[in-house]
Amino acid sequence: MISLPPNKIIFPRPFAFAIDDMGWNNGSSVSINGSPGPFRCGLKRTFDLNDYKYIVAVGKKVGARILGLFILSEMDRGNVLAKYPTTTHQGIDWDNSKRVNTAQLEIMQFVSKESAHLEFGLHGTGHEYWDGSGIQKRAEWYNMVDRQPWPESIMREHISGFKEIMAQYQLSPEYGHSFPESFVACANSYYWNPGGKYSIGKLMSEAGVKYANTDFTQIPELLPPQEINGGGFDNGTHVISRMCCGVSWYALDCLPTVPILKQASDIAETHWPNWLAQDDFMQEEVTQKWIGYYQKVQQLDSRYIAKNTEQLHSQWLYKKYSIITETIAGYVEIDNTQMPEEPYQFDMLGNLVLKIKLKAGEHLSAATINNDLIPGYFEEFGFAFLYLPRLQREKYLLQYTIGSCVMPLYVLHDCTSNIYSLKQQGNMVVLSVKIYGRQTIKIKCGKPANVTVSSLALSMQAVTFNSQSGMLFLLVEALDMQGNKGEIQIMY
Repeated sequence: MISLPPNKIIFPRPFAFAIDDMGWNNGSSVSINGSPGPFRCGLKRTFDLNDYKYIVAVGKKVGARILGLFILSEMDRGNVLAKYPTTTHQGIDWDNSKRVNTAQLEIMQFVSKESAHLEFGLHGTGHEYWDGSGIQKRAEWYNMVDRQPWPESIMREHISGFKEIMAQYQLSPEYGHSFPESFVACANSYYWNPGGKYSIGKLMSEAGVKYANTDFTQIPELLPPQEINGGGFDNGTHVISRMCCGVSWYALDCLPTVPILKQASDIAETHWPNWLAQDDFMQEEVTQKWIGYYQKVQQLDSRYIAKNTEQLHSQWLYKKYSIITETIAGYVEIDNTQMPEEPYQFDMLGNLVLKIKLKAGEHLSAATINNDLIPGYFEEFGFAFLYLPRLQREKYLLQYTIGSCVMPLYVLHDCTSNIYSLKQQGNMVVLSVKIYGRQTIKIKCGKPANVTVSSLALSMQAVTFNSQSGMLFLLVEALDMQGNKGEIQIMY
């Protein structure tokens, strides 16, 4: 591995995991020996609340909002999927009453509460597709057997079923919650048809999805992007490639076997069992393995941990369309004029992330982009991580200075929320943010007279100022499990 010299700007690739098949109550797959039942997780056990807590524990430790992809059929408390017979092996006779229990309520409440570190993403209703005769076909969102799309009207029914089950847990618009912003098609059954009147991307975008990832090599007949880390826009959904890094979908306690530096895609495919131990008493060791894996990524020159899915896709877009050059140390030219219109049209684009390797005792002492403050900054493993604002289709100049002291005003960006801008306006500092869950925003600044938030969907839970460190701590909570935007105003 070639190590870059200190104090040189690095334009890194993002890194994230996607975890398929969360949400099942039972782990055992019943799709062989002629049975019409679903593929689940290949694990003969019942899942419980602890199996979700283990994922959140990793996210909290490494500062990531991990993408969990959920199957909701076995969470159905009202047998609503009987209205949509292609979603389950029982068709119109679907009866989930034997699985209904209070543990489901606790799980979904926990998933909503911990949305700062676990993203509730869409995977499917029953994972497969059952035709009128009860025959199971792979897979839910595209016919991988006959290599043709399922009827659009039936795909809309699958989305409706998912929404109706969400509503059973008060995860619906009337309670302030949005549809998932992220989607992964079961068994990579993604119907790619950009520009067409019907595609899975079009249906998902209409429902509220912005981001998707899939293995494009599974659908060659649809002529998807051919690049190994490719992607594109499908009628309002940004879809990027993901690769399986040598991990079996059913394997317990299994990290990727493909070395990080050889992983072609920015997001890696995993499945729920990979993150779990056979029994609870063995879990701590497994959890530490995943934490250690993330930390190895953060120590690389060429990669960094994406804080959330929006940030992952944003960096992918910047890497594809932006040109960044540093001909004079401390002066970085950023040309973002080639960014397509879709990221702005569908509100997909967030922070651009850069990093700088520091020597011992060094810090980022000053940083501006077109003479404005950069929104976020933190240090870890000998690197300075710079979070720049959402860039327009323009050219920018980033100027930075490395020294022995830190900047007098900055957001210490160690949370998983998005800090879009930081502006000083007279006797007021204004942060534009998107908050996920309940998180503490840390700002290096003077002691404020008052702090307010502009959005009714964001609530300020606590305000604390440490005069010794000069750090302001704002505990903010979002109503929507998919996050809420707003402004934080700090007045002096």
